[in-house]
Parts: sequence; structure tokens; C-alpha cells
Amino acid sequence: MNSFKQLFLANLKIIYRNKSGFFWTVGMPSFIYIALSVLPIGTGTGGGLAYSHFVLPGIIAMTIMQGGIYGLAYWMTDLKARGVISRFLVTPLKMPVLAISLVSARLLVIVMQTIILSLLGILAFNANFAGNYFSVIILVALGGSIFLLLGLLISSFATSYESAAPITSAIGLPLTFLGNIFFPIDGLPTALRIFAKLLPITYLADGLRQAYLFPFDFAKIGKDILILSIWLVAILLLTVRYFKLKE
Repeated sequence: MNSFKQLFLANLKIIYRNKSGFFWTVGMPSFIYIALSVLPIGTGTGGGLAYSHFVLPGIIAMTIMQGGIYGLAYWMTDLKARGVISRFLVTPLKMPVLAISLVSARLLVIVMQTIILSLLGILAFNANFAGNYFSVIILVALGGSIFLLLGLLISSFATSYESAAPITSAIGLPLTFLGNIFFPIDGLPTALRIFAKLLPITYLADGLRQAYLFPFDFAKIGKDILILSIWLVAILLLTVRYFKLKE
């Protein structure tokens, strides 16, 4: 327990002290949201929603995804490249403790990102929030865990930034542009729509949209939570199978 606490706090300090990383983690998602909200973009979202209201949950989902696939994956790969992992190997540190501390620290950062973006949308653009706090917490926890574990998986197959970049791009780009973030997937061609419905971020964005914009309806949000739970179990099994604390 003491090892977990020390690693957890150390990870938070690293994230906080990395000024450029902090900007990309917190500042850039906020800038993207502001830019999309002030641009004269037609709604096309159905229900007469302002685009700033529609896109806020999507930007939050995208931020959660990027924190795992890009943030954690690149950070773990960098540790390998700098030989930090080899130092861990000569200590009695258990791999599950390291993995859980990494995911927990980054999950706390994701919660802070969600709060900052939510306040920005509500205060600056009068974005709707139906008050489904419990649903938001569950969805953020599920989505964050899925993509952070996926980041650990990516780092298991990458030994340098150059080898990690193609993997993260191949995974991150389809999730970003086909993941129900910027526009409803109903407008996609049939083949792309079918593919989009297989992606976890589609259900994370939809679930957050349901939680933010509409009164609680378990029949709608329950499906998103169920599919995300299935994804979490699958990614967890893959991480247990393939994630190794080695160079």
C-alpha cells in the first residue's frame, strides 16, 4: 500500500511539473472547445441543440481517449527509452502496483479535465447540464480506465517514440473522427457507421451526451454503460496478458 501511495503521488508530481504536457492535457482541449463553440458551425445535431452544447461531451470523451492512447502510451515509452524501466526491474516493485498507480494518477487527471471543460461549457457558453452526476462519474471512470489500459498496451509493443507514433495514430485517428465526437455517426456512410458502432468512444461520447443534455433515462444510458463495461473487461484481459514491465 505504501508503494502504491508513493508511486501515485510521484506520477501526479510528474504530470503537474511537466509544463508543456500540462498545456496539452488541459489547455489544448479547452482551446479546441472554445474554437468550435465560437465558429459559425451549423448545428446538424438534431433537437435544435446549439453546437457548443452538443460538442462539449464529445470533447470530454476525446480528451479522455487522448489521455490514455497518447499521454500514457508516450510517457511509458519514454521511460523505456531513458532506461527508467530497467531501474524498476532491480527493485522489489510489483508490476500490478505500478500499473494501478499509473492508471489511478492519470484517472484523477482525467476527472480534473472533465470538471474544467464542464465548467468552461456551462459558464462561458451556457451549455446544458442535466445534473446526472452519478452517470458522469461512472462513464468517466469506465472510459478513462479503458483508454489508460489501452495506453499501457501500446507501450508494451513500442520501444521508442518513433515506434509508438504509428500505433497511436492508427488507433487514435479513427477514434477521433468516427467516434461520435464532432458530429452524430448517423450521417456517416453505412460501412463507416457500422465500424463506428464498434468503437468504445462512440458509446462514451453518447453516454456523456445523454448525461449532460437530457434527464436520466436508464434505457438509453444503460446501453452505453454496458458496452463500455464489456470493452473494459476485454482491454483488462489483454493488458494482463501482454503488459510487461520490461525494456
